[in-house]
Amino acid sequence: MTGTLMTQTERLTIRPYQLTDYPSWLAQSAVPSSGQPDETVFTEDWFKTWVAEQQQRAADDLGYCFGVFRTTDRVHLGTITFSTLARKSLSAATIGFSIDAPFVRQGYADEAVAAALSLASAPLQYQRIEVRIPLDDSVAVQLARRLGLQDDGIRKVWFPDNHTWTEQRIFVRLKTEVPPTGTPPFDWTEVSRLRQEKQYAVAKDVVATYIRQAPDDPFVNYQMAWCHDSLGEESAAVPYYVKAITSGLTPPYLQQAYIGLGSTYRALGRYAEAEQTLTAGLVRFPNHPVLQTFYSLTLHNLDRASESTELLIRTLLDTTADRDILTYERALRFYAEHLDETWDS
Repeated sequence: MTGTLMTQTERLTIRPYQLTDYPSWLAQSAVPSSGQPDETVFTEDWFKTWVAEQQQRAADDLGYCFGVFRTTDRVHLGTITFSTLARKSLSAATIGFSIDAPFVRQGYADEAVAAALSLASAPLQYQRIEVRIPLDDSVAVQLARRLGLQDDGIRKVWFPDNHTWTEQRIFVRLKTEVPPTGTPPFDWTEVSRLRQEKQYAVAKDVVATYIRQAPDDPFVNYQMAWCHDSLGEESAAVPYYVKAITSGLTPPYLQQAYIGLGSTYRALGRYAEAEQTLTAGLVRFPNHPVLQTFYSLTLHNLDRASESTELLIRTLLDTTADRDILTYERALRFYAEHLDETWDS
């Protein structure tokens, strides 16, 4: 799969699990009837094995597991999964979701599922997403309807529950039903195929025909910017990135457009504009590690070495799963804020 397997909303960050998520995940997810986290069953080693299994499933395109985290403090709120049903002629998957008990009825489910569905078309490239809901789960049915999913009827003798086959109501979202940001139903699957085959010039020619049909569409402009960037045509990419952002591009493409425009400005030596763009991106998506990394590189180019190094260290510590580095986390965070100080005991 292509693209970044991460997206953010105003409140949430949705991304694959990392080993450093264990404390937050344990605090909310592994709570038995006693009300306390079950650290004897859900050990850190168990979590490590589980994360590795999810990474392997994603590598094999069997399924994708995402943690839902509150952006401000990285508290774990829930889990969203995609399970691949088919590829080849029709790419289809089921989506499952759960919100941890302390956070239900706060609007997180609607926000998280809507954002995760944006990952389904790109980069996961599913054309059909199914939501399977027990007949008596009226809350989930209402959620599916609020999100604009299509009622596909009842599937009989389908799901085994306690040795009994049960019925489920199926809701679906088809890729052609919700094209990105109102874009006409252009053949983005073909564009994606051309990119994977590194036929960048041909992909650009295809997108150019879409630009002529929808010159003001933010998603089409974003795709044209990407095509120019992939061909090393940085200056030509800039106006398309700008138009995509200012015309209402939505996440997760918006994050990627900020990254693309900011890094392109930097590559062109337009450091002030790079800083302005990446700062705007970080205002919208404050904990996005790729935005933080490109911003730190730009700070270096602006001769703000201390700020650059501090941000790089913080981003590393927030995202790494390396146990040796995390052993020194407290010291590294302290020194990141005191880079030019020395101490004589």
